[in-house]
Amino acid sequence: MKKRLLTIYIAITFAMCWGLAASSMIFNDFFTKLFGEATFTNPMVIIALYSSSVAGLVIYGMTGGFKAIKNLFGKFIPRKKDLIWFPIVIGMAALYMISVHYAAIALGFEVPEMTLSPKQMVMEVFKNLFEEAGILGGVLGWVGFLIPYFQKKYNNNVKAGLLTGLIFGIYVLPGYVMSSFELAAAFPLYVIQMMLFMVFVSYMFNATNGNLTFYVILFWLIASGARLELYYFNAPVQVLQIAFFVLSVVVIHFFAKKKKIEQKLQVFPEYVGIEAK
Repeated sequence: MKKRLLTIYIAITFAMCWGLAASSMIFNDFFTKLFGEATFTNPMVIIALYSSSVAGLVIYGMTGGFKAIKNLFGKFIPRKKDLIWFPIVIGMAALYMISVHYAAIALGFEVPEMTLSPKQMVMEVFKNLFEEAGILGGVLGWVGFLIPYFQKKYNNNVKAGLLTGLIFGIYVLPGYVMSSFELAAAFPLYVIQMMLFMVFVSYMFNATNGNLTFYVILFWLIASGARLELYYFNAPVQVLQIAFFVLSVVVIHFFAKKKKIEQKLQVFPEYVGIEAK
């Protein structure tokens, strides 16, 4: 049953995303006239980016029906003792953007000319939450299902994070191919980024009793750096981002090993209050 659920999840996720991507490339003129250019606000792109969450909901519906789905959405509500993660996540995102920006300058990488006022920067960050649909679109799948599934399978959060990030990275391949050759060339770096990022997320996920909100906030904020004109999203900058994620994983692993943060593995489907069949 467990392997079947993983197969169903991957099949739904990739069929929706890659199927829509293939259709848009083959029938580009038709879909462009119907929905416009393939931006993050294009209905086809939004559906593709929500495929992971759709698959996650299907799996939870199959596993525990309405109760499982209700309890899954309840994981967006943090416990009182987890509220400390709000400033931690915001601080980490700010440190990430500042570090990458100034490291790029120090190394002589080309960076955008910053033209946004502080007010405009705040507005851009909030617009990014809704316009980059993948931030919300994957939470119920990648984090809601896949991380706890792999944590149960391997009894190891690091392996769970690496596998989740690897599958996530492969999943976004059509977006890279459709964007440009330059982005496609940087695709392996993106996969590494996602693998390291998901390892960090796995520690945070376990420390907060499987909360999903902190992932959304962290992904949202760190995905806003290029939009804020702090750096270009290209291969040299991706190397800097990878270095930051490596350091972040080392730090959070240290705190977990010293038992400074809770690390009870949150596993599927028990972490949403459903007994495994």
